[in-house]
Amino acid sequence: MPTYRLKYGKTREFNAQGPGEVVPFIAEKHFAGSEDEDRFMRRLAMEFSDWNRGTYCYTNRDRLAQSMMKEGLLECVD
Repeated sequence: MPTYRLKYGKTREFNAQGPGEVVPFIAEKHFAGSEDEDRFMRRLAMEFSDWNRGTYCYTNRDRLAQSMMKEGLLECVD
C-alpha cells in the first residue's frame, strides 16, 4: 500500500490504496469533517486555494487529490 505525504499545516503521512483517500484522512481531524462529503471537498478546495493560491478541482475525491498533487500539497512517497 502506498504512503502519501500531506503538506498542509503540519506535514503528515498516511497509507492508502489511492490518493483520493486523502479526503477522509483530512476529515478525521478537520472541524468540518462531519459535513456532507461534497460540501467538505468544496470547503477544502477553498481552504487550499487560500493557503497557496492554487487551483483545485473538487468534483470527486480523485480529482481533488490530483489537484493537490499538482499544487504540491500531496505526494506519493512510497
